[in-house]
Amino acid sequence: MSIVFGQLVNGLNSATCEVSEADASAHQNDINSKILLIVYVGIAYFALIYIYTFCWNLSGERLAQRLREKYFGSILRQDATFFDNLPAGEVSSRITGEISVIQQGTNEKVGIVINSVSFFIAAYVVAFIMEPKLAGMLVSLTPAYLIMALGGGYFVQKYFGQSMKSTGEASSVALEAFSNTTLVHAFSANARLEESFVSKLSPSLKAGVLKSVSMAVQAGLLYFIAFSANALAFWQGSREIADAIQYDTSGVTVGAVFTVILILVDGVSFDHPDAMNTVLTCLQHLSFSVRLHLSCVASTPLQ
Repeated sequence: MSIVFGQLVNGLNSATCEVSEADASAHQNDINSKILLIVYVGIAYFALIYIYTFCWNLSGERLAQRLREKYFGSILRQDATFFDNLPAGEVSSRITGEISVIQQGTNEKVGIVINSVSFFIAAYVVAFIMEPKLAGMLVSLTPAYLIMALGGGYFVQKYFGQSMKSTGEASSVALEAFSNTTLVHAFSANARLEESFVSKLSPSLKAGVLKSVSMAVQAGLLYFIAFSANALAFWQGSREIADAIQYDTSGVTVGAVFTVILILVDGVSFDHPDAMNTVLTCLQHLSFSVRLHLSCVASTPLQ
């Protein structure tokens, strides 16, 4: 798609700089053919995204269902002493919450991971073919995005885990209270259970705020890196075009520079802003899924 956009920019640029009535129809036909090609690529992209999203969502649903069955079967095979130190509602909370997390990491995100990795490789191959010097300068985007994704993803996952743990403990208290409403009223334990619920839920609020701050900093760094890279790319591209005009060389075109900027800077930054985060999150969810599956096979649920 970016290559076609670059060719379209070259066509518009040549039509503007070399105005001729005889060549007007030829330029218009060339531009129309490229516009139709963009439309066809968009239709194909829509169909392929629909197919892979549907397939991976269906696969994630089936995987989550199998894990729920295996986990519940593993729970039923435990001795009675296993449940002595287990809070009420813990099993249902894990079956509902943790397997939902696994499902989120094994549905359409797997397709997004494949799409992001293939886009990353293809983008740099095309960029180095069309404009090696500018593409070499923009390689600095990779470590910048990697550091941002690893640092931000670490803190987001850390605070998300703390929030989930606190919410699970509070849910166990609430479920136990609702299951024994008569006893709660009989012993006037409403206030004590409320205090217990609030004390267990309070860390979730702090973790949620810290998670939001981490995500906000990560988003700010994303756009800072993207706009800084845009400035660098346009500056270097304009210099190369000016040198080509001054020394009458034909190695650099406006369309080639536009293609490299579009595919490396704008494409990676705005079309795939969460690519690295998605890859890391998906790998974490898949590793947890494997651990849970092995735990179910060994008949020892995760603690």
